[in-house]
Amino acid sequence: MTDHGRIAISPVKTIVAILVPIIELSLGTLTTKIPSDLGKVSVTVLIFLVGLLALLYLYGGVLKADWPEFRAHLWRNLGIAVLLTIGLYGVLSLVRLGLQPFMPAAMLLSAQSTATLSLIGSLTALMAPFSEEIVFRYVLFYQWRNRGLLTPVMFVVSAVAFGLGHWNNFGGYVLQMIPYMVIGAVFSVIYWISQNIWQNIATHFLFDFVQVFAAVIMFILTFVMA
Repeated sequence: MTDHGRIAISPVKTIVAILVPIIELSLGTLTTKIPSDLGKVSVTVLIFLVGLLALLYLYGGVLKADWPEFRAHLWRNLGIAVLLTIGLYGVLSLVRLGLQPFMPAAMLLSAQSTATLSLIGSLTALMAPFSEEIVFRYVLFYQWRNRGLLTPVMFVVSAVAFGLGHWNNFGGYVLQMIPYMVIGAVFSVIYWISQNIWQNIATHFLFDFVQVFAAVIMFILTFVMA
C-alpha cells in the first residue's frame, strides 16, 4: 500500500488534465456529423488516444510509482478486482432500478445504443480505465486527500464529474448519468482504501470489459443478421 500522504498539486497539470475529457466530449459531439460509420469509429478512437497519451505524459509517474507494489501481489489484486467488478455491477443495477420510475419512456429508449455506437464505446473503453482513473480519481480526488474539508468536497466533485463525463453516452440526459456518479464515488472509495491507482485501473478495466464484450457481440450479430 503506497501512502502518498499530502501530495503536492501542480495547478497547470491539474487544469490540463481536467480539460482533456472536456475537449474529448466536445469533439465527440462533432463525430456525429461524419457520414461513415468507420469514420466515426476511427475519429473517436483517435481523439481518445491523443487524450490518453497526454494524460500519461502528465501523470505517468503516478502509474509507475504504484506499479511495483501492485505487481508484487498481482493475482491477489486481480482477484480483488474481479470481486469489486461484481459488486459494482450490483450497485449499478440497484441504482438504475431505483431511478427507473423517474425516467420517461423516451429517456429509457435513448439509452439503447446502435451497434456502431456500441463498437465505438467498446474501443474507447479499452483506454478509459487509464484516462478516467487519472483524471477523475487521481486529479479530481486522490491528490486532494488529507486537506480537511476539501477532501470530501473533491470526493463529490470527482463522482459527479465522472457521471457527467458520460454525457455523450446518454445524449445529455443527466438522470441516466446518476448511476455512473454513484459508480464514480465507489471507485474513489476503492482508491482511498487501496492507495494504489492500479487497483482502480484493473477493476475499471474488468468493469468495462463486460460492456466491451457485449458491444462487440452486438456489432457482429447486427451484420450477420442483416
